[in-house]
Amino acid sequence: MLYAGMDVHLRTTYISVIDETGKQIAKKNLESNESAIMAFLNQLSSKPSVVMESTRAWYWLYDALVNAGYKVTMSNPLKTKAIASAKIKNDKLDAQMLAHLLRAGLVAEVYVSDLETRKLKELLRHRSKLVRDAARFKVRIRNLLAHHNVKLPASDLAKGKGRAALEKVRLPDYQQSQLETNLTLLDYLVFEVDTLNRTVQRRAKEDQQAQLLMSIPGVGPVVALTILAEVGDISRFSSHRKLASYAGLIPRLHASGGIERHGRITKQGSKWLRTALVEAAHCVARNRGSQLNIYFKKRIVRSGYRKAVVATAHRILQFAYYVLRDQTPYRAEQIKTA
Repeated sequence: MLYAGMDVHLRTTYISVIDETGKQIAKKNLESNESAIMAFLNQLSSKPSVVMESTRAWYWLYDALVNAGYKVTMSNPLKTKAIASAKIKNDKLDAQMLAHLLRAGLVAEVYVSDLETRKLKELLRHRSKLVRDAARFKVRIRNLLAHHNVKLPASDLAKGKGRAALEKVRLPDYQQSQLETNLTLLDYLVFEVDTLNRTVQRRAKEDQQAQLLMSIPGVGPVVALTILAEVGDISRFSSHRKLASYAGLIPRLHASGGIERHGRITKQGSKWLRTALVEAAHCVARNRGSQLNIYFKKRIVRSGYRKAVVATAHRILQFAYYVLRDQTPYRAEQIKTA
């Protein structure tokens, strides 16, 4: 049995291969392209099990290796302490250590979604980035207007009365051109986001699990599909607490000498899932009448607004866990809480 550790970068990939006894069989620093890597692996006596870290450059190589019949394990770089805490660190040692960790069964493995789920994940992440970009251009426009004490009749700069009023604004020449450029880019971003929103709404309407999730207060098409894309198979999680840990929504814990101290949430996990849940919590805060809104108000009294939002996001994810596990719509009285 052979084990191959790969340290993958944009330009080069270092591969270290060991056998079942830990003896190094082969090693080489290659160009990061499929043909060079496959040629190196194909000259080995047997197909090795492969491990590489989950960094930004893994998609192409993972898919190529899996399609070629290799068993590939993705390692979580934050939890691969043997590498992260090493005093001497280079590509050669990283690849070699990954191979040894795989042989010993000590790799902190990262779950890899199937291709269709990854496509949905990338669609939603792309939309989220464009929404943030549009928000930045709105801030730039507001700053330009503030320089000259210009006030608009509406708060929305992208549509409606606010956008119509912006067409009539005239600033000094040296800043009018900036305003027009920012408006052009904002219009383009808004158009792209609207197009993606229609795609998301259509997909959510056609997805039975998304419809179940949308029965939870605060959860719309974007949040529902984000939960499905980022979580994947719900059976991976034996409890809602483990799912919350995956989302980085559990508090930090320091225990020593029988004393436990809890801190802020870990934020280790999918930031996209966490952000979507926080947005859903804000929606719950604005809409009265649901059990979640009552829960949110109680948490405000105890902890303040920000902590109440995080706690509500955690509760929404807890409900989502039971909805997906049991494949039944949300009903507050049927949800088990702990």
